[in-house]
Amino acid sequence: MTDRERMLQLLDEFQNTIVKIMDERDTLQNESEEVRAGRREAEEKAWAAESKLDQLNEEVSSLKTQVKEAEASKTGEVDKIRQERDEFKKELDEISQQLTRVSELYREASAEKKALAEKVDVSDLLAIYITLIETVFYGKPHARILYTLHDVKTAITRKNIASGSGIMPAVVRKAVYDLASANLVKVDEESDEVTLTKDILRRG
Repeated sequence: MTDRERMLQLLDEFQNTIVKIMDERDTLQNESEEVRAGRREAEEKAWAAESKLDQLNEEVSSLKTQVKEAEASKTGEVDKIRQERDEFKKELDEISQQLTRVSELYREASAEKKALAEKVDVSDLLAIYITLIETVFYGKPHARILYTLHDVKTAITRKNIASGSGIMPAVVRKAVYDLASANLVKVDEESDEVTLTKDILRRG
């Protein structure tokens, strides 16, 4: 083989090598682009997941706050109901004590009447009894509600009774129920209005 032929052969081999290297370079570039695209996609997914996680954390925090507020509100309502219950029980105890005292006064008056053998007019005894009731029980819910209904001479809602008398709504409900059971008032459950059924005081 002559030098020229050898040179041509080397040039062909060199050319083939260059072509092969360029092909490999193109392949590597394509693979590199795919890797970069895959990495960008992975980063975007990671960012989306992180954003979703932040959103979920905010929602969880908001729900925790709502739960705490609901628990605090529930605790406040329970405390208020307990306070109303305790005050109502205290008031009932006071009424019981005062009823006992009125009974004692009546027995004492009856005994004194028999001892002195005095004739007492029935209307006088009734006037004394009414005076005692008005004096002892005027500040109590049952009497105050009856006085209110006598004054307005028309139906009035339990809400207005509570706001006008200063009596707690729970106490008003119980007192109105007691008065209705005694047929002294009637209640319209639809309108929540209370109407006096008997003019006890018989005012003009």
